[in-house]
Amino acid sequence: MKSAIKFILLLIFIINSDILMAQTNSDMDKLLWIVDSWVSAEGESRSYEEWKKTGDNLFEGSSRTVKNGEVTFSESLKIENTAEGIFYIADVKHNPAPVKFRLTSVSDTSAVFENPEHDFPKKISYMLEEGNLHAFIEGPGKDGSTKKIDFYMMKMR
Repeated sequence: MKSAIKFILLLIFIINSDILMAQTNSDMDKLLWIVDSWVSAEGESRSYEEWKKTGDNLFEGSSRTVKNGEVTFSESLKIENTAEGIFYIADVKHNPAPVKFRLTSVSDTSAVFENPEHDFPKKISYMLEEGNLHAFIEGPGKDGSTKKIDFYMMKMR
């Protein structure tokens, strides 16, 4: 009798896990629009962001800013579907470890990732607007007020 109950509970757990993974896989599919090479030019700087789908549960990317031929900023990026949810993971040199931001909202043209424990940013948003990428980061500024930085990028041709 106990074996039957354990089997039924295990079966329920497996079914629920499969349903959860199916939902998050469809959320990963909704993010496919980000997979491309993007560029933004402002003044003397150019910023590049590139995303590749490297598996059903993983997109790998990078971002860098170049000014006067010199890289002034770079980071390694991932969007990963895990058992705990979908995360945007930024690996930047000035942070001791990669920082995870949980996917909190997704559609066929937008995604919001949040980490309320991180100093700045606490929120990273991406939107596909008329074929272009609009990304912005938000969080508390040094004076305590909300700070927002926008990035507008076009597909690299």
